[in-house]
Amino acid sequence: MKIQLAMLLLLLCLKAAAQDVFFTPRYTDLKIGGYIGSRLDACIANGILQTDEDYLVAPFRQRKERSQWQTEFWGKWFTSAAAAYRYTGSSLLLTKLKHAVDGLLDTQTPDGYIGNYAPGYRLQQWDIWGMKYCLLGLLDYYDLTKDRRTLVAMKKLADYVSAAVMKSGVPMYRFGNYKGMAAASILEPVVRLYKITKEEAYLDFANYIVASWNDPSSAQLILKAQEQVPVGARFPVPGVWYGPDNGQKAYEMMSCYEGLLELYRVTKNKAYLDAVVAAAGNIRETEIMITGSGASMECWFGGAATQSIPVKHTMEACVTVTWLKLCLQLLRITGDAKWAGEIEKSYYNALLGTMKPGGATWGKYIGMKGRRYLGEQQCGMNTNCCIANGPRGIMLAVKEAVMEHADGIVINMYTPLKGTLLLKDRKRGKLELEMSTDYPVSDAVTIRLAPQQASIFAVHLRIPEWSRATRITVNGEPVDGVRAGSYASVERRWKKGDVIRIVFDMQVRLFTLKQDPYRYALLYGPLVLAADRRYQLAPFFDFYTPVFKDKKIPFKISAGAAQQNVLMEIRVPMMRETDGLVTQTDELILIDFASAGNTWDERSAYTVWLQKIRDVSKEK
Repeated sequence: MKIQLAMLLLLLCLKAAAQDVFFTPRYTDLKIGGYIGSRLDACIANGILQTDEDYLVAPFRQRKERSQWQTEFWGKWFTSAAAAYRYTGSSLLLTKLKHAVDGLLDTQTPDGYIGNYAPGYRLQQWDIWGMKYCLLGLLDYYDLTKDRRTLVAMKKLADYVSAAVMKSGVPMYRFGNYKGMAAASILEPVVRLYKITKEEAYLDFANYIVASWNDPSSAQLILKAQEQVPVGARFPVPGVWYGPDNGQKAYEMMSCYEGLLELYRVTKNKAYLDAVVAAAGNIRETEIMITGSGASMECWFGGAATQSIPVKHTMEACVTVTWLKLCLQLLRITGDAKWAGEIEKSYYNALLGTMKPGGATWGKYIGMKGRRYLGEQQCGMNTNCCIANGPRGIMLAVKEAVMEHADGIVINMYTPLKGTLLLKDRKRGKLELEMSTDYPVSDAVTIRLAPQQASIFAVHLRIPEWSRATRITVNGEPVDGVRAGSYASVERRWKKGDVIRIVFDMQVRLFTLKQDPYRYALLYGPLVLAADRRYQLAPFFDFYTPVFKDKKIPFKISAGAAQQNVLMEIRVPMMRETDGLVTQTDELILIDFASAGNTWDERSAYTVWLQKIRDVSKEK
């Protein structure tokens, strides 16, 4: 009877599971080219493949740590390497992955623990956070190989931490830092492990974590979101910034919300989804800057409204990557185009601006004025959290560029691309897809479709919010009803040789803040533009105002200088104030934000925000 009741409960739980609207398709082959493809390839070849996995395993053998976070580096690298393997199929990558798992599992203690903390300090500080990253890496390896040893090790580790936490009598928010958010973010892999094993103990632990957020002393991640409390103003400024009382820590907060979305998928509890959508919406409105990231000193602070004023340590790479991951989760679950728009903005600006051009390493913070610089080494190791995390962000392009929907495919990212999709609907079979473009430098995209057999399905094309007059044709015939900030859906009987052509409304746009109307930034398509010292010195000190013609800003585009790793140059006519006189200058040369500063020294010091010499709002 008990067995029958357990089976019934399991079936009910499975039936209740929420289904994603979009999902990543399977490919027989995929190759991303162009600008994004070159950055992907550089990161894989010079970063991921060059990482010494034995060096990352070494801390697990010592088990003398009391306070630091060395163990996250293994999991961060591993999840990016697993994504790179899915993309490339590289046998060398698979060998490295196996070696890394073997090395890690050899350190597991008889009680199931995997970590580097001394016995008297387990579960404190960053210990549970490190176990989270171990589980995430092992989950990826199990997904790739279905290796039984890996599954057993994951269960032993999850059993260890869940039993230790739940039997301790210590509330979850008391473990580690930032009102327990770092430790609570283990929610994500615990739920994913439950989905594999269907063992109720893991769901119980997940529910225990979430229930702990009801305590007034906790981060109250659901209640604060339901009450629409801004993420940057949820708690008083703490006495110790990097400590247990700071509830605005951006990276850890978003990591918990990722886990809550995984729990939503299992339980279909809409309160969980609503809380994450509300929190992410608030982050988008109050924190994310025009470059697609936010935070100062790694915490939310309402920065979107004051982004024209430099603040210390903005846009940590870990914040950028986690925002990208959260947006991808929300895109999968909701199918809302705005999350794909956030991914594009963040990817082209904050993310790629943080990677050194060769792909070997990543910066830690990135500002809108000054110069690029590398972060410090952490935990006595030759790396830091952002160097380990950056590749996870860049690999998201593979999952997001083309996605699948119940009625067809979804194009989110416009980049040279060629691949063969194995559509979930077997009646549709394979679909060969080729995209040709030099977007975002220019406005045109050509997509060629070759289904295995002619069939009816939809192609959903993301239309960016900034593209107000997008033109789409299919085999030369115009598509009606195209709206900015949504998907243009074309459902028809597709056959080999069909061609979609898109022309976006690429203009130079002036962006100002209500709180600071005399500073402005210039945007082009998804790109933020910057003045770089390699092109001119004056913009760092002088006042400029764009020249308008027919209520638009004229511009000329040319390819960037390859030897300087510059994607594009854009010339904009300006008026300039010199010694009190306003004159029209020669064209000001601006470049894309990710290329600005990429010598990583003063030679390419840059600025995004310029100062107006008069109010041009009426001309916009």
